[in-house]
Amino acid sequence: MATADPVTFLIAVALAAAISAGVFAHASRHGSQHATAWGVAAFLAAGVAVPVYFIRHWARGRRR
Repeated sequence: MATADPVTFLIAVALAAAISAGVFAHASRHGSQHATAWGVAAFLAAGVAVPVYFIRHWARGRRR
C-alpha cells in the first residue's frame, strides 16, 4: 500500500481549495443564495458537485 507524501497532499488540498473558491465566486456572482454550500460541496466532492452545479446553472439560464 503506497502512502502519499506531504507535498502531494498539499497539492491536492490547494487544487481542491482553488476549485472550491472558483465555484463559490461563480455562484455568488450569479446570485445563488447557497454559494457557500456549493463551495463547501465542491471542496469535499468536486467530482460530483462541480458538474451538478454547472448543469443546474446552465439549465436555469435556459429557462429564463
